[in-house]
Amino acid sequence: MRNRPTKVQFQQKIEHIKELLQHAMMDGTYKAGQFLPAEKQLERMFGVSNYALRGALDQLEQEGWIEKIASIGNKVAAQRPPVKLMLVCNAVMERNLQLSGLLEDFHRLYPWITIHMVESGGQYNPNREYHDLVMLDNVQFQYAIETYGTNVFAPLHVNTRMYRKIEQMFYCDNRQHMRSIVVSPLVLCYNKAHFRELGLAEPDGSWTWEDLIHHAEMLSDGKGRYGFTFLIQSMYRWPLFLLQSGERFEREKGQVQSIMGSKLLQSITTSKNILHNRKAVPFYLSESNSDIDRMFIEGKLSMTLNTYMGLNSWNDSNIEYDIAPVPHIHQMSTFVLGLGIGVTRASSHLEEAKLFIEYCASERAQQHIWNQTLSAPSLATLPCTLNDKTLYTPSRYMLYRETLGTFRSLTELNIPISSFQKLTNLMKQYWAEMLDEQQLCERISLEIK
Repeated sequence: MRNRPTKVQFQQKIEHIKELLQHAMMDGTYKAGQFLPAEKQLERMFGVSNYALRGALDQLEQEGWIEKIASIGNKVAAQRPPVKLMLVCNAVMERNLQLSGLLEDFHRLYPWITIHMVESGGQYNPNREYHDLVMLDNVQFQYAIETYGTNVFAPLHVNTRMYRKIEQMFYCDNRQHMRSIVVSPLVLCYNKAHFRELGLAEPDGSWTWEDLIHHAEMLSDGKGRYGFTFLIQSMYRWPLFLLQSGERFEREKGQVQSIMGSKLLQSITTSKNILHNRKAVPFYLSESNSDIDRMFIEGKLSMTLNTYMGLNSWNDSNIEYDIAPVPHIHQMSTFVLGLGIGVTRASSHLEEAKLFIEYCASERAQQHIWNQTLSAPSLATLPCTLNDKTLYTPSRYMLYRETLGTFRSLTELNIPISSFQKLTNLMKQYWAEMLDEQQLCERISLEIK
């Protein structure tokens, strides 16, 4: 006996039929003023019941795509009035997505919709000005949810073609709030020429941090080249060590319990030992990732940490590099960023904004990201090979697909995103030896909410 589809599955089927008909009207298959095929014919085309088809046609009529003419059929509506959408995003999205190309392609498909980019400054604030769409990574998304609540974003339907682990980072209160666009795990990057020069085997997935430091000491030449460093104070870098502990911050009566004697503290100690190793790591006061990028590109650094999106900052360099899984401590885990796009509830053009959301998740848009950048698309079903790439691409680029099971997000540590800046400030004091381990543990228990 066949199982009846659930309410959610039935609604997804209606959405799918609606999207197929929308695209057919947009690409000219069904032109303005022309009638759609008879409903019986559409049922056979899509392999659906009349009930599902009618649901899709009703939505298309409500949104102004078609006119229902009694006893005659469904007529494609006249050309739609122009719509302008405002998209809030970070300036680096042009680099990470070749965003202007995506917007131009979307406008070709939907010529009445124009999207204008508005650069965000710092943390996302939905009350700053009117906008329809917003791009955030999962850390920024979680901060927005904690600060402003889930009602900021219009809910989206679940898209099972995307990497589920990445989609779930934009899921809250049993609703999908943003659609993932790219997946960007943290990886170990290394200069292949430096390893060849010393006859060293390249990094692999078995490396511990002890293995990394051992190799970094050999790669440091005492003439200005060091084996390893990264922007340790970045909230997108140093929590890697916490995530590799396999533990999280526990609470009792609303207070964070002491981490003295825990694997969390052991992992924190590992980060300090790496930072203080002058045989392998330079004493360099980095202000941003661009400082580290410059050292790596100039050949003054043999290994560093970077995300897939961050690799785009090296596109104009001639450096021969590759990537490997990050070294591990207690478990093989890495920090991951997902970049998502959502529709704000305040938008007066919800349907047009959702069209752009689904376009960004489409094979067409995801192929553009694959071809033009080193950002890894979130569409799990995307057919792709490295031959499609127009940029220098690490030979181990496909690593992200094989290591999905090791991806971890900051929310797994069981403290609010808003607390991480305070935690980072405590870590800076610990790394500078202004706090010992006992004092660090006490301060974390007292100050982290």
